[in-house]
Amino acid sequence: MPEYQAYDIGEDGHIQQRIDLICADNGEAKERAKSLVDIYPIQLWQSDHKLATFDPDPMTADRAQGWLKGELRPPK
Repeated sequence: MPEYQAYDIGEDGHIQQRIDLICADNGEAKERAKSLVDIYPIQLWQSDHKLATFDPDPMTADRAQGWLKGELRPPK
């Protein structure tokens, strides 16, 4: 089975974590990598070939929720 690497890309653009994946094919690897997205993007690679980048949904990320809550505060 093919091996893939999913990289958690931090706010500074550097790799925060590497997750090794063994999947049947590119489609399965993409689904698994997409499920890893939290507040930072995930890049999916197979060896030296970048297959995809999955960005977080800005409306569900913790940063966006904090920003929205801050906007809803009554003025002082």
